Amino acid sequence: MLYLIVIPIISALIGYITNVVAIKLLFWPKHPINLGFFKLQGVLPKRQAEIATSVGELVEEQLLSLDEVFDEVDTPEMHAKFVDKISDVLKDRLASIMPSFLPSKVTKLIIDNLNRVLRQEAPNIIIQVINSARDYLTEEIKISVIVEDKINEFDLDELEDMITGISSTEIRFIELLGGVLGFIIGLVQLGFIYLFPM
Repeated sequence: MLYLIVIPIISALIGYITNVVAIKLLFWPKHPINLGFFKLQGVLPKRQAEIATSVGELVEEQLLSLDEVFDEVDTPEMHAKFVDKISDVLKDRLASIMPSFLPSKVTKLIIDNLNRVLRQEAPNIIIQVINSARDYLTEEIKISVIVEDKINEFDLDELEDMITGISSTEIRFIELLGGVLGFIIGLVQLGFIYLFPM
């Protein structure tokens, strides 16, 4: 009768330990261990470069691209904000460099006229600058490469801590689920033993 208890418990332990080891093998060992007929290395350390490339491409293609960044900037609302900011800076700068002997009305007239010209011309200049920057930067800067480099620069211990920290609840659930499934398999084995005794 002891086997009625022992078999499910042993199966539960095997299921739990198997999942714990499987999760550990995602990160460990950091460096390849030669076991003769094959080399043992954690999935993340072994495939860090491949994962970095895939994540970089995913981020650029699906989540964020420079074109989308420029689309957010290249709007009438943002153009108006740029013009306002440039206008404020221009007025402050002109006010500080105008000769003190000029009457205040003359100073104001000069600043107002220059500011008016700025507000007329700045929107077109801003559009040209944004378009030139878009053409240049989308050729020269690849978000996928930046993300890939950042992931490849990650220390593996830091990467493990980050992943386990974010997913600690889910990892614990997977480990316990292995025990639960193992226990159920043990009960099924008992059923077979009972139905088909040796």
